[in-house]
Amino acid sequence: MRPLGLAIVGCGAIAESKYLLRFSSLKSFHDAACLGFLGGRSSVYREKWGAPGAVVYQSMDELTDDGRIDAVLICTPNNTHADLTVAALRGGKDVLCEKPMALSAADAARMVQAAEESGRILTIGHQSRFSPAAQRLHELCASGALGEIYYARSEMLRRRGVPTWGHFLSRERQGGGCLIDLGTHAIDLALWMLGDFEPVYAMGATYQGLADQPTKANRWGEWDAAKFEVEDSAFGTVRMAGGATLEIAASWALNIPADREDVLTLCGTRGGATLYGGKLSINGVRDGAFFEETFDLAGDWEIASRAQLLDFLICVRERRQPLVTARESLGVSRVLDALYRSAAEKRPVQL
Repeated sequence: MRPLGLAIVGCGAIAESKYLLRFSSLKSFHDAACLGFLGGRSSVYREKWGAPGAVVYQSMDELTDDGRIDAVLICTPNNTHADLTVAALRGGKDVLCEKPMALSAADAARMVQAAEESGRILTIGHQSRFSPAAQRLHELCASGALGEIYYARSEMLRRRGVPTWGHFLSRERQGGGCLIDLGTHAIDLALWMLGDFEPVYAMGATYQGLADQPTKANRWGEWDAAKFEVEDSAFGTVRMAGGATLEIAASWALNIPADREDVLTLCGTRGGATLYGGKLSINGVRDGAFFEETFDLAGDWEIASRAQLLDFLICVRERRQPLVTARESLGVSRVLDALYRSAAEKRPVQL
């Protein structure tokens, strides 16, 4: 079986840090001579990452016409995800699109429709599911070890971690701030554990609490307050079709003593669990007494990102569905839509 041909659309920081850095360890799955680039820095990326036969495309049509390319990684600004993904799918390519899936649930639905009509694979870059700790917690949830899970709280909170490169602060290009950037991971992870991607009711609020207070103490340097067009914090409550209540908290900059990223709390009828980075804690009552068991598992972002890329490549080769399906990610988009709508209208939203 020949190696897979891959194309990167969008030659920015995410393409390099999340995907290209991992290609060297996955060479059995791709052919460097069939590695293609489309985007503003394509020539630079070809020189840095491509073999002599690597291709620079001038358009998506040129890319999809290349029969050597099997799959495409979409790493562009959020407002281009839907159109580029649909074009790639209808051009006969499988797609891993970076999160968020799209700016709206309507655009996400277009992407799902294109994938189903073309018979191609579509997955979204929700790598949080792939950490060993998240995998172990999902096994426990699926086995019924926690009983019926009726409450979940998912947090992606930074003390000061405003992204200052690219288009993160642009409402037009990104569609929002921390909620669509970080919150999409928090929502996906929680819904996956609940096994429920059907929101029925949502109430949300967004804030620019610290956007006008630039600081060099920020993780990626001082931001420009004049260009800060999106929210820096967002909070919400969602009622799911299965009856569970989900609380979401996301922030790039919040007055807390330390970051709380990838924190998930689940409460069920038989027990509870807390996921915090690579640490997984299970609690409940056993033999009439409280108990708590803690497991220290790997929770590194790089491990999870590599695992998702590997999952995608295997699925392309074996023609099976990936761990993160397009229809599940559509559910995440519907939650994001509802929270932003509720925040804008200052009222609860029924879906």
